[in-house]
Amino acid sequence: MNKIILNNTDIELIINEIINTDLDAIVVPSNSRLLPSGTLRCKILREAGPKIQIECNRIINKIANIPIGKAVMTMGGELKAKRIIHVVGPRFGKNAPKQLMLATWNSLKIGDEVGLSSLAFNPISIENLGFNTKICAEVMLPTMKKYLLEKNKNLKKIGIYLTDLPEYKDFEDVLDGLIA
Repeated sequence: MNKIILNNTDIELIINEIINTDLDAIVVPSNSRLLPSGTLRCKILREAGPKIQIECNRIINKIANIPIGKAVMTMGGELKAKRIIHVVGPRFGKNAPKQLMLATWNSLKIGDEVGLSSLAFNPISIENLGFNTKICAEVMLPTMKKYLLEKNKNLKKIGIYLTDLPEYKDFEDVLDGLIA
């Protein structure tokens, strides 16, 4: 199954590049200084245009760095998405699943609090931070379910953008279990 509905919100798995989304915001993994790093982040910043990195620099000038699990928001620049949620994901290790849960929760929360109705996610912390897709799905999807059932006010759609069939299958297996 590629889609479920929880508390009037769709969670949908999509094999496509997140950069093509027309959802309200893209959740992009970041480092604590909001600098370009990682293939996905660099691509999104390049497509969004230079104003987004300037906005990121202003945020960092005010607060120095973003802790693991926290998220901040900027405009979407030249993207179809109106906003970008920059989230600092954990490196895989002892406390990483809890930190990934916080990163997912805080991304949902910041989008919901400003009244967005849809968010686009990629698996957080899989590119260079050591999580495999299955573990990522096992943390992110139950966290999304919990947020949607307990706190959600505005979110109507969450798209999870995956790069290939193996990633899709890992997320699909966990998604199917959410409704069992």
